[in-house]
Amino acid sequence: MNLKVLKNMFKYNKDTENIDFEFYQSIDILCNLTKSEIMKLNDLFIYKKYKRGETIFRENHPNPVFYIIKSGKVRLFINLPYEEVTVNDLGAKKHFGEIGIFLETNRITSAVTLEDSELIAVKKSDIKQFIKSNPGTGIKLLYNLGKTISNDLVQVLNNIKQHDNRH
Repeated sequence: MNLKVLKNMFKYNKDTENIDFEFYQSIDILCNLTKSEIMKLNDLFIYKKYKRGETIFRENHPNPVFYIIKSGKVRLFINLPYEEVTVNDLGAKKHFGEIGIFLETNRITSAVTLEDSELIAVKKSDIKQFIKSNPGTGIKLLYNLGKTISNDLVQVLNNIKQHDNRH
C-alpha cells in the first residue's frame, strides 16, 4: 500500500485543542506519557471510521500501520483450510497490528469490525521517525508495547494450556 492510497484512506488529526488526554492515558501503551508527549504523538494519529462487518486488513497483506481502537469492536482471525479461527476480539482502548513495527512481514491475521468502529492508525514510518526524534518518549512507548505484547502472549499460552487440559 503506497502513501497516496494511505492518505486517501485516512486523515491526520491536527486538532490540538480538543485532545482527550484522559482517554489516551487510559490506553496501556500510552498510560505513562505526559500531556506534552501525547500532544506530540497526536500529530501522528490518523482517524478512520468503519462500518460493522468492514474489513480493516487481510492476512498476508502489507503491514505499514498499527491501530488503536477508539470505539467499537474488532475481531482478529486467521483462515485455516476448513475454518476461520478467531485469535482475539478487541474493544475500545486496545491496539493491534503492532508486529509490523518490529518485523518486516505481511499481516499474520485478518481484521474485521464487529460493530461500527473508529480506529486510530499509526504508520510504521511515522512511529520510527517519532522515536528517533523523541528518544525518551520512544523508550516509554516501546517499553509499554513490549510489556503489553508479553502479557498478551502469556494470556494466549494460558488459554492454550487450559484448552489442552480439557481434552
